[in-house]
Amino acid sequence: MSNEADKLLAVTDAQLSSAYQWLYQQRKHFPANADSWVLRRNWVANRGQLLQQINRGDYVFSPLKRMTKQNGQTINLWSSQDALVMKALTEILQPQLNLSKSCMHIKGHGGLKKCVSKVQTHLSEYQFVFKTDVKHFYETIDHVILSEQIHQQIENKILKRYLWQVIRRTVEYGGNYQEITKGISRGCSLSPILGGLYLSALDDQLSQNKNVVYLRYMDDICIMSKTRWHLRTAIKQLNQQFNALKVEQHPDKTFIGRIEKGFDFLGYHFSREPLQLANTTVRRHVERLHQLYEQQNRKKATSQEMTFILGEYVKRWQRWCTAGLSEVRLQVGLYSDVKNPLIRVVLSP
Repeated sequence: MSNEADKLLAVTDAQLSSAYQWLYQQRKHFPANADSWVLRRNWVANRGQLLQQINRGDYVFSPLKRMTKQNGQTINLWSSQDALVMKALTEILQPQLNLSKSCMHIKGHGGLKKCVSKVQTHLSEYQFVFKTDVKHFYETIDHVILSEQIHQQIENKILKRYLWQVIRRTVEYGGNYQEITKGISRGCSLSPILGGLYLSALDDQLSQNKNVVYLRYMDDICIMSKTRWHLRTAIKQLNQQFNALKVEQHPDKTFIGRIEKGFDFLGYHFSREPLQLANTTVRRHVERLHQLYEQQNRKKATSQEMTFILGEYVKRWQRWCTAGLSEVRLQVGLYSDVKNPLIRVVLSP
């Protein structure tokens, strides 16, 4: 087969095994009747056959199951085997896409904390900022546009067929089947890469604009400039790309102005002062502490158990806040919950 488009896929046994380990970690707390345990029980016997099926192009994704969690939230869940296959496909898809380094949620591009550090280190050089995100990003992605982008960058027909199945998926609930004709699934390992691809033209255009600093993490976008004119030009380019992609800015999460006024981005608050946590980040943390407290209270946890569980959560949260930010100064903060003075958290740099 000389033509690349006609070749079989090249998912390796190591990549499939890595995807299996990832799935185990993701679903190890699922209930005893979940299909992940059936997959684990038969994994040794079925692994080789599954790998051949994937590489031949014979694998077919099942409809998602619409489920309601204990907290009342409704989700669409891929089967465990489908999730495993998509994770393996992710490993071979990303190297084939020419995604900008400004798209920082992509593996190997830096991640969230690197994006935060870059914003903070560039603040002193610029005067104006534009911060926004895409309103209902995953839900509004146009299938035709995304499929054309995939067709332009991917040659292998089997991989393109798999991606189309993931995009043009079906959801089953109560015996009813619904074909999804717009948007991509949130609970899918391919979604971050497909989301990165969808806005790749915007990344390429604004990354080449030497008058601004442009950074994107998922659908959160930050542009900094030295003059209003440069910022206005960059915003015009962004709006043109948004119109072409049939997406729009989120009005409640958009900020345009001088940097000294301060703005929130990726859970942190940026200004001329040292980096701080955004108020929303702190509020969500306190809300989660309340939830944990109520859960343990319903379980009749002792005071020692309560202290340990809440304390461990606070420690993990503190580590998340400071991890990866050694390049910048994070201001020490102290906050207390007025309704419950027992909850006090000190964030150390």
